[in-house]
Amino acid sequence: MRIAICDDEKNENENLKSMIYGYASGRGLDIVCDCFVSGEELLERERYDVYFLDYAMPGMTGAELAEKLKVRFSNAVTVCFLTSYERAAVEVINRNIYAEAFLVKPASNEELEKVLDRLYSRSYFRRITLKKEKSVRVVYPQEVLYVEAVNKLCRFCFFDSSEEFPYKITDLENGMLPVELFFRVHRSYMVNLMHVCAYNKKALS
Repeated sequence: MRIAICDDEKNENENLKSMIYGYASGRGLDIVCDCFVSGEELLERERYDVYFLDYAMPGMTGAELAEKLKVRFSNAVTVCFLTSYERAAVEVINRNIYAEAFLVKPASNEELEKVLDRLYSRSYFRRITLKKEKSVRVVYPQEVLYVEAVNKLCRFCFFDSSEEFPYKITDLENGMLPVELFFRVHRSYMVNLMHVCAYNKKALS
């Protein structure tokens, strides 16, 4: 797993990084953690599996940075905010930014472990390898909105595109896609429960 920490206070960066590596060592996990002191610096890098963003930074705030990351990576990013401000959750909700967690600064080992355990349990970081002919596409579960069976193919629908691969929907249902996130709602459709807001007997949204 690749983690980015962005906080203008270097000591906060290093403390959180140390706790994350302690978590990884205790569980035998492979985690790489990079620290940044500004949103502008982080935006120059490629995508990370999860972002820990300081909510109150000079210049670009954590909320503004999260918005830019979600635009750049088509909403398929996992964000946790570091904050000392109670109003942070309200503002993030008002901005329509989904945050996986809010950690009060300075973050405690116990709270950090709860967040990382939850992320691992939801298979956020299990990459899915999709193959066809001589090409391979590697995606994260949260990038997939739903999958549709089309003849002998499966069409994977993402936020901004779709692509067909030579799989049967039963292949996906029987272990290829994480069962914690994907549910077969029809003989021809599997949906990602991360992106379902409401449903009834006839439709979901």
